[in-house]
Amino acid sequence: MELARRLARFKLGVRRTLGESVNLDALRTDLDYRVRTLADIEERTDDEELLVSLLLVREMLERRREPAAPSEGMKPARDYRFGARSG
Repeated sequence: MELARRLARFKLGVRRTLGESVNLDALRTDLDYRVRTLADIEERTDDEELLVSLLLVREMLERRREPAAPSEGMKPARDYRFGARSG
């Protein structure tokens, strides 16, 4: 829900500031489109709110794409394939 709200605010900010439309579906699914579009908007905008929104959208989409890393505080699971005393 937070991603959807952030994307909507970003799209409206781009339309208001630069007079352009951003394809939200392509922004979420097409990595090449996302990189090109966000870099282009980042270079052309002078609006601080839009720039902050762009950075948040970029971070949220990258976080969504990355696989969850195991917590550093957790020990690796034991391997019991050869019995309880093997590992």
